[in-house]
Amino acid sequence: MSVEEQLWRAFHAHAQRVQPSADALATIRTRIARRAHLSRRITVGLASLSSAVVVTATAVIAGAVSCAPPSTQEPVPPAEPSPSVTTTQPTPGPEGGEPDRVPVYYLGEVGNRVVLYREFRTVTPANDTLEARIAAAVQEMLRNDPLDPDYFGTWPNLAAVREVRIEDNVAAVVITGIGDNDVGAETAQLTVEQLVWTVTAVAADAGSPVDGVRLLVDGLTSSQSDLWGHVDVSGVLRRGNSTQVLAPVWLISPQHGDTVGEGGPLPDTQDGVAGREVRVHLAGTVFEATVNLRARDATGAVILETFVTLDQGAPARGEATTSLNLQPGRYTLEAFVYSMADGSIQAMDDHEITVR
Repeated sequence: MSVEEQLWRAFHAHAQRVQPSADALATIRTRIARRAHLSRRITVGLASLSSAVVVTATAVIAGAVSCAPPSTQEPVPPAEPSPSVTTTQPTPGPEGGEPDRVPVYYLGEVGNRVVLYREFRTVTPANDTLEARIAAAVQEMLRNDPLDPDYFGTWPNLAAVREVRIEDNVAAVVITGIGDNDVGAETAQLTVEQLVWTVTAVAADAGSPVDGVRLLVDGLTSSQSDLWGHVDVSGVLRRGNSTQVLAPVWLISPQHGDTVGEGGPLPDTQDGVAGREVRVHLAGTVFEATVNLRARDATGAVILETFVTLDQGAPARGEATTSLNLQPGRYTLEAFVYSMADGSIQAMDDHEITVR
């Protein structure tokens, strides 16, 4: 690698870490007000590597279905859960509704920047229409209760979906109880993006993509179109640029709290180490399409580390799957990138799982 290229990479990595924010004070206040169980876990620094468990590090491009409208490039994994994953209980819904698995977006933080992450949640729509499916997903989003405690939401406690209509290929969502919200400009903007990405993802996942979202707020007149004093919601809302809105790294599956593995006798492996195959699905917008992946056991010790090459590098958003060989037990999977400037860990997304 030439000296010029080394300098370019170092300056590029340093520039990516600089995240100026005019909303710093409001962001700090939002963090302080967050419920205790949403406290972020402290990321442990670089650990010495151990290879007691073997990892299959060959990445396979995920055959994923896009949840984005035609104008976006963000791919979405299949909506149906893997048979080896124990999913969460569905949110209670109207009697007679069938449980459904839907994409729901939540807020998170990378450095001092607010970004979006995605989980797949099981809800119970009132019926089998697209409108009911969107309404159930949005209501789940409004609960501010993601699986991963690193994610969060800032919707007011009384927020509720009153109605969803599809008008001229735009999803009109009527929400009550959100007239007031004490959040800063950055958080307000990403909260509206959270709604837009959730609604459009649910529609695309159902095979009926919509062009955008119209947010109708009870008690908010056309002359008061600035939601919470920060975001203009008077027209059709569309997704923002994914490189600015989405977290740089997603650990899509297993999700936080999942139980994976088939049970029964441990299968033999080619290297003689017995363990379960754990399929890991990653996505991100990262330099040279490289995401690092490691696993910690219940004591916090790093038992394996590898890297995965996504099918596309920045500025595109790539995806990949890989397999880890893990013995039964509890683990924390960590997906992240190393800074080329100083070797520090950046954009960590971690999930606690159980292998049975």
